[in-house]
Amino acid sequence: MIGSEMVVDMQHHYIPAEALQHVGKTREYDFSVTLQRFRKAYQVMTDIEADLRYMDEAGIDAAILSTGSFVSNGYEFCRVCNTGYGKVVRNYPERFRGMIHIDPLDDAARNTDEIRRSVNELGLFGLALVSSYGEITLDDPVLDPLYESAVRFDMPIFVHPTIRTDLWGGNRYDMYTTISREYDILKSFVELLHGVLPRFPDLKIVMAHLGGGFPTIKGRMLAWHQPTHIEIPQDYRRHGLSIRQAEELGLVADFESKCKNVLFDSAGIGGWSPVIRAAFETLGADHLCFGTDYPYELAQAPYARKVLTDIDGLTIDDVDKRKFLSGNLRRMFRF
Repeated sequence: MIGSEMVVDMQHHYIPAEALQHVGKTREYDFSVTLQRFRKAYQVMTDIEADLRYMDEAGIDAAILSTGSFVSNGYEFCRVCNTGYGKVVRNYPERFRGMIHIDPLDDAARNTDEIRRSVNELGLFGLALVSSYGEITLDDPVLDPLYESAVRFDMPIFVHPTIRTDLWGGNRYDMYTTISREYDILKSFVELLHGVLPRFPDLKIVMAHLGGGFPTIKGRMLAWHQPTHIEIPQDYRRHGLSIRQAEELGLVADFESKCKNVLFDSAGIGGWSPVIRAAFETLGADHLCFGTDYPYELAQAPYARKVLTDIDGLTIDDVDKRKFLSGNLRRMFRF
């Protein structure tokens, strides 16, 4: 807690120990690679008591649990994980919210039943997805049943980067871990913005890692945002515009309206305060929330606490700080 303000961690990774037996090689990714590389993280990732100790030391009051990219392990992993999450939420109702894990490539009817079970019987809320599933992108109609369920239960989807090694750049210079994942999540945001939200305008979305660098690239997207339903002088159509001109033509307002139900968490950047500070200006406090990426990134409590201290020291309105620390997530996840 910072001062008297509650702190909620949007990106807090936990896997019930019983679900690990369902982790292995899939058609998309060999998850044993991840288990080997991040062995230190997995020493604590199945220990909810370790999570609580970390949160208490860091000053985090509550966390929203997800497994990151492990939903691609398939139906059995997701079902066992959901059951384990239900136990945690039941045992620590003030400390945790648990997201629902579903493999979109599984049977749609079975997935719908699992979502219903997770909400009504397990007390879970929100759908955990990744930025792509092999060649399947988030605007593919195969995911529509998941979006329909999210809207029906008025709960958000959370989009975490995929961890596949065959992304652009691959293993070269470890790009699949750094640049490639962020490209994939930014790409998935564009796919949601233009390919999903027009069909599901009430869908609520949380994008991990500040949308893969969205605060920086947003200017480019605004300068080239030219939907066909807005009149633009023909000489300017399909040309980049200055932001001032885009504002005068109503293009910026149109873009912002499409993002009205989108949040971006601050995980994935090592807690670097200059980026977070810039995000308050480029994205606005209504679209930001705190995230640690525990236990992968801000795995040591003092470093997570330092981020919170940095936020507390920003010269921005206290109301905006509260939105970032917990307000936006409390609203979206019904705390």
